Amino acid sequence: MEKRAVVAIALSLAVWLIWSYFFLKPTPQKQESPSQETRIEEKAKVPEKKPEIPAAAAALSVQGTQGRLESFTISTAKYKAVLSSKGAAVSSFVLKDRNIELVVGENQFNARGVFDFPLHLSEAEFLGKGGLDDIIWNAEKISEFQYRFSANLTAGRSPLRVEKTYTFSDKNDYFKLSFRILNQGQEEINLPGRSIIVSPSDFLGPHMDFNNSYNLLSGIYFMNNSFEKLEKGGLFSQGGDVKTKEGATQWIGVMSRYFLLIMLPEDFSGTSVITDNRKVSGYRTGLAIPVEAIKPGKDLTKSFKIYIGPKDKEVLRAVDEKLIDAADVSKWIEPIRDFLLWSLTKINMLFGNFGWSLVVFSLITKIILLPLTMRSTESMKKLQALNPQITEIRAKFKDKPDQMNKKIMALYKQNKVNPLSGCLPLLLQMPFFFALYSALINSIDLWQAPFVLWIKDLSLPDTIFTVMDFNVNVLPIIMTGTTYLQQKMSTGEATGQQQKMLMFMPLFFIVIFWNMPSGLVLYWIMQNVLQILHQLYINRKSNGTALQKA
Repeated sequence: MEKRAVVAIALSLAVWLIWSYFFLKPTPQKQESPSQETRIEEKAKVPEKKPEIPAAAAALSVQGTQGRLESFTISTAKYKAVLSSKGAAVSSFVLKDRNIELVVGENQFNARGVFDFPLHLSEAEFLGKGGLDDIIWNAEKISEFQYRFSANLTAGRSPLRVEKTYTFSDKNDYFKLSFRILNQGQEEINLPGRSIIVSPSDFLGPHMDFNNSYNLLSGIYFMNNSFEKLEKGGLFSQGGDVKTKEGATQWIGVMSRYFLLIMLPEDFSGTSVITDNRKVSGYRTGLAIPVEAIKPGKDLTKSFKIYIGPKDKEVLRAVDEKLIDAADVSKWIEPIRDFLLWSLTKINMLFGNFGWSLVVFSLITKIILLPLTMRSTESMKKLQALNPQITEIRAKFKDKPDQMNKKIMALYKQNKVNPLSGCLPLLLQMPFFFALYSALINSIDLWQAPFVLWIKDLSLPDTIFTVMDFNVNVLPIIMTGTTYLQQKMSTGEATGQQQKMLMFMPLFFIVIFWNMPSGLVLYWIMQNVLQILHQLYINRKSNGTALQKA
């Protein structure tokens, strides 16, 4: 989940809970409660250092013209890929089950717009321009599912041959990519820095927007059995530094909102990850692999599994257990999110629309929580009706706070009122709320799912038009109105500070939810509407309820 948005939601819900407690109950009861400290164990930090950038990799140069421009199409049961001899790159990659093209062409993030899996023979080459990315490689079709690309270089006076071999399978969700460096000369070759660096693409899939924090590209890697995610972008993002983080690295990749591209080494690990943070459009990551000197006639070969596809936990597990964390789902919310997605999918089989499925799911959760909500709402209504008696007790015992508190608590007990009961229904809704948020921003199942009228994608804000780069969204406005109405009905005749909070809370929520996925706002609106209907019933019922005096 996108951490900044989660924090914003958590803070807004916390404010609402605090407001419900302090402003729905007539007097702030001072109670001692045991403090609880949450210990956060910080992960052991791996020292980071700025790498020394070699002056140049001048010893390496491309030998004249290579091959001719050509392409090859590979079709498996899972995907359709197109390979290009320019850069020995994947120029098209379509997921067949969803008909989604993940190579979107030239863009602001990656000028070439291809998956080229560049091999850098020096750190300077990785951090600068040039290398093997833009040359036309020699291409060779070995079989229907295997293609080899080669390029000739010189290292000093020694000829060097570099090969990239793609091997596909009709059964797997991944393919294999191997790099081979062959010393064709008579002298031993030492590569600059005694390492090679491989890196994933700088771009992944459709639906990318650098100014939208939901749709940014993140660098990811798995080092020392720990998942790391490098996030960057948004209005306040700035260029940074080049750093090297050392440690046994099991895989490296990039992550967009719904998709992953992962390079998983076979039978070896990298020794460090280089992060290039100099561009505001995101991180570039490179996996450093140490190499020994290559003797004449000898070669160096490194092979990888390449996964390109959605953040599907089960598919990732089938590729390799080490990839599961790349699904990027918080452990505590994962079971609820999986249940929610399962429920929405089953309901969607009946309605054929995830928007209506959300409406029905909201109704189901409301019915399940109805007994608790009934008791809570009735208790809060009684609490409001006790205001005159509590005011009287306060005036009578204003110089005796202990006795005043005892009298107020006795009044609560006599009328079977719990001043904290109004917060409980909202607390029980929060896990579903966060699970829905996680599903909407990460699950490809809800991507581009329409509802009705102007709502074309539940995973995006429901923008109807734009004024001077400002998106005008309808659902947050409706949510604000229903929130105000629901709170006004709950508080009754609010005066003074309560009246100010009645105005502040909806305005606070409209700011927080303005650019949230429309599916999330729709769920909140439904909860408000159902609570309003429930409150109407409670208000009518409680008109005849008599309260006892202390």
